[in-house]
Amino acid sequence: MTHRILTLIISLLFMSCDSNLNEQIIWVNSAKIDCVGVGPMQCFQIKNSEEEPWTNFYQDIAGFDFEPGYIYKLKVSIKTLDKDELPADKSSLEYRLVEVLSKQADPLLSLNDIWVITKIEGAEAKSINSEGNPILEINTRSMTILGSDGCNNYRGKIEALSENKISFGPIMGTKKACRDMDIPNKYTTALSKVKSYKKERLELVLYDETNKELLSFKKVD
Repeated sequence: MTHRILTLIISLLFMSCDSNLNEQIIWVNSAKIDCVGVGPMQCFQIKNSEEEPWTNFYQDIAGFDFEPGYIYKLKVSIKTLDKDELPADKSSLEYRLVEVLSKQADPLLSLNDIWVITKIEGAEAKSINSEGNPILEINTRSMTILGSDGCNNYRGKIEALSENKISFGPIMGTKKACRDMDIPNKYTTALSKVKSYKKERLELVLYDETNKELLSFKKVD
């Protein structure tokens, strides 16, 4: 035990004397995403505080055993390497895990699914549209949505997302004219007004800024 304590003290003294080494707290998102560095790759998403947006991180963290589905708070050491001794495509910063401060299941991952409409403006799905009911697919990793409004296919960005808040950017879609455009138009208009949500088991409800219910969905099996 004494030998281990002495080794730890020596290591800490060595780190404190190394001017090229510092420690930092970072958060790591629950899934890697497709990105492009030197070539196509998968990146971590990190941030330096809970309030910041996620940003792509194109490096590895030595000693970090990542498990998808969890948001991590890490203490890492960052060592500045000599650029003259590095390949042109290698970062001059080397990240190494010091300590896992927390590991929590990502509550937003349960939104990653395909949802079929059950109600729009209070109307039951069975009476909504003969062309087919609107469908919403949510991807919190890429911060995108896509689906069908009951006539046209659409795609858009998730502009804001937290444990109960969600809003979407401009919705882009195909321009096919169907026999009945009333529901597709109501659906896309409602999507543009969404500011919050509630998810309970297999049901998802979207609300406007006054907490008025706009759209209700159920999870597709």
